[in-house]
Amino acid sequence: MNYPRFFCVVCLIILSLTLTLAQNISPTESQAEKEKIQKELEERVLQMINQAVGDAAYLKLPQNRAVIYGIAGDLYWKFDEKRARELFRSSANEIMISYAEQEKEKKETDDQFFSLFDLSGNARQEILPMIAKHDADLALELLVQTRPRKIAEELLKATEPNAKQEGGYMNFNPDHFRTQQEIALEQRFALLAAEQNPDKAIKLINESLAKGISWNVLPLLQKLHRKDEKKAAQLADKVIGKITDTDLNKKRDDLIAAIRFLQFATNPNMPKSSKEKEFKFTDAQLKTIAEKLIDTFLQPTNSLDITMSIGQAMPSLEKILPQRMPALKQKQAEALKNLPPEVKRFEQQQKIWGPNTTPEEILAELPKITIEFEKITALTSLVNKISQIEDESRAKKLIEQIPDEKTREKALDAYESAKISRTAKDGKLEDAKKMIGNLSNKKTRIQKLVSLAVEFHKKGTEEDLKTSDGLMTDAKNLTNQYPEDEDELNDVMELVRGYSFVKPEEGFRIFEPVVDQLNEHFQASAVLSKFNKRSFTFSKGELVMKVRGFSRDGVLLFRYIDQIQLLGKADLNRMNSLSDRFQRPDARSIVKLFIAQGFLAQEKKDEMENTAGGVFFIGD
Repeated sequence: MNYPRFFCVVCLIILSLTLTLAQNISPTESQAEKEKIQKELEERVLQMINQAVGDAAYLKLPQNRAVIYGIAGDLYWKFDEKRARELFRSSANEIMISYAEQEKEKKETDDQFFSLFDLSGNARQEILPMIAKHDADLALELLVQTRPRKIAEELLKATEPNAKQEGGYMNFNPDHFRTQQEIALEQRFALLAAEQNPDKAIKLINESLAKGISWNVLPLLQKLHRKDEKKAAQLADKVIGKITDTDLNKKRDDLIAAIRFLQFATNPNMPKSSKEKEFKFTDAQLKTIAEKLIDTFLQPTNSLDITMSIGQAMPSLEKILPQRMPALKQKQAEALKNLPPEVKRFEQQQKIWGPNTTPEEILAELPKITIEFEKITALTSLVNKISQIEDESRAKKLIEQIPDEKTREKALDAYESAKISRTAKDGKLEDAKKMIGNLSNKKTRIQKLVSLAVEFHKKGTEEDLKTSDGLMTDAKNLTNQYPEDEDELNDVMELVRGYSFVKPEEGFRIFEPVVDQLNEHFQASAVLSKFNKRSFTFSKGELVMKVRGFSRDGVLLFRYIDQIQLLGKADLNRMNSLSDRFQRPDARSIVKLFIAQGFLAQEKKDEMENTAGGVFFIGD
């Protein structure tokens, strides 16, 4: 027997069987290991959520407890819907307690401005949409349950046909504003609840029309149109009938909705191609709306709302009923003569910030502006618009015409920054990298270096990873590792953002000493707030929490929720341990929830990419 040959054959058979077994077993073992790790991480997330819920009992402000329970319910939905609904109902109960306390404080205070503050209402406006995302019917139920008495009374008045709506241009009415917010919320939840039920959509739209005409009726009609075109057309006739039967001089919100219907129908920038057939008002219906608006505008009135609304509606009306424009333009010219100076300035500001205003038009207006604040807003708008121009010669020519040297530098940096972003978006990362040297502003250079580093890192090749590290090193060399002021801290946290993608270990190294600074700033802000009764950031020495982060003027910590979430995605256990270093229970509780929120958002993104190749945005 040829033993060497026989031995080789046996070895080949064994090797083949080994490879086959490896292919069949290793992936299974690997998947099982991944599932085990994922389960452990999810258990850690649940521990963090439960800890935050437990700590909520010790918070002073009921609206803060409402926020904690609301976010916790949102995060719990993936694991236990029954528990999530319990947390949502607990959140609603805390909102009602908060309103009761707020009403009591209003009666006891002599501060006339206290009634303008509605911290409980702000929490409610954020929590209910989060509930609606999971269960729109429950959100509608809790919307009514938590509705303040004053808003309920205003809604009842809104159904009266001859009741005049308060508020308007240059005349802000907080009660009217909150009532409109309430109607918008109700219609938003109705839209979600009606998605699978056309008959329910019809009922909800009819109920909505009883309170007035709203822009939110249009998305409801679009949903219904996809289910039943005939029913959508019939309901659209009811909407048009409601417009024609309403005295738009008395119903400002109905007037605005009618104008927006026309603007939507005549918008040249609307996408022409769509996979789904979209609802549209017929030409006859649009003419009916246009006739109603023109008849309203031509009535003998000196109403500022009517004068301002004519300018908004004019471009659309010209397209639908050009034959009636001469009389309307004459009415507009007469009305504009009688406008007080402050209103004319307001109208000028609206033109400057208008989406269709060109940089050339703003430059032409600049010499006419005499008030410094208004000039600053005009220059800010000009810089923003120039940065969006893709024609480099036109952009540079406009920048040269800016009279102020500092604004010219700012405009040039903004243009170069936007150009870098466009180039990177087109996949030309090397070209974008070369352009960074044209930026003079250090903060902008750091931001662009970090953004490009992340994009190179995503490409994943050895050369791209090396380039990514180099860009982050360049960004690091521009920052002060021991920040001495707010701007320098922002630069450091921009580094943390980049390193959380590129090299998480370095991101944690940079962030850990920042925690102590954030604790100091947080505690100092809480102390100072005791001497400011009108503080929006703290109340009774406790942070006023919000569902979706905090304003730039608030506590410094909450500017950096994105970075904290990104570090949590990189290493959940390490970030959870770091969250325990936040000394105050209000800060610690909300930070833990934001970390869990960021982790679960990434998990959802991974699921969608694995199953459908979809794109997920945090907050969706």
